[in-house]
Amino acid sequence: MNSGLYVYAIGRAGHPPAEEVERLTEGALAAFFTRVDLDDYSQEVIDARAKDVEWLGAIGYRHQETMTRLMHGGTILPLRAFTLFGSDDALRARLREDADRYAKVLDRLDGKQEWTLRIELAPEPWSEALTRRVDTLRALTEEIAAASAGKAFLLRKKLDEAKKQASREAEQTLVAEIEQAVMTKLACDTVAESRQQRDGAFPQINVLLNRDEEARLQELVDELSSRYDADGVRVALTGPWPPYTFTEG
Repeated sequence: MNSGLYVYAIGRAGHPPAEEVERLTEGALAAFFTRVDLDDYSQEVIDARAKDVEWLGAIGYRHQETMTRLMHGGTILPLRAFTLFGSDDALRARLREDADRYAKVLDRLDGKQEWTLRIELAPEPWSEALTRRVDTLRALTEEIAAASAGKAFLLRKKLDEAKKQASREAEQTLVAEIEQAVMTKLACDTVAESRQQRDGAFPQINVLLNRDEEARLQELVDELSSRYDADGVRVALTGPWPPYTFTEG
């Protein structure tokens, strides 16, 4: 067996380990891991099983469940799935080398959790909302209403093309508006991700929030959903998550 360590998270020394997870302490820091056969996680194996949904899902589920249990014990710096080390000594060396950075990130994450605001756009209402939001589209719509049937037909084609071009900019403006509303009400750290960054999924805003402000966040989400309902926009709240988005020092 080519034994190694699958590492879930970094925390402070004294942070309790989760069930079925070991703890390695180095100075003021601790790492949480399970021992695995590295041959089962080689790049060749990962590449070969890249489309194996059951295998990937089982690893992802176990990783997330372990992270959730560790979060109950205090502040952690979560690591991505498949973070592997060849030996205890290699992991100790990493804890020593990055001790200052890890300590700063843990200080930043103290008492906080990550939440996600997913901005869902209903196609037809959002398309109609674009016309209200973008001056050039509104002008084209007014021109179509006053045009003859033949000219209106051509202008509608022009309007469809203009909507496609305007959609990304309008979406970015919408996300910026919602992000600003979050920062104004909660004075917290945020990271916005566009549809393009998320490979076609809905845009979202990740929020690093004090644990005792969940109710205020939910109140804001309700307000935003009401405000943008006529535009076909729904703001969905999910979490709390391990603060992956905010682990950079």
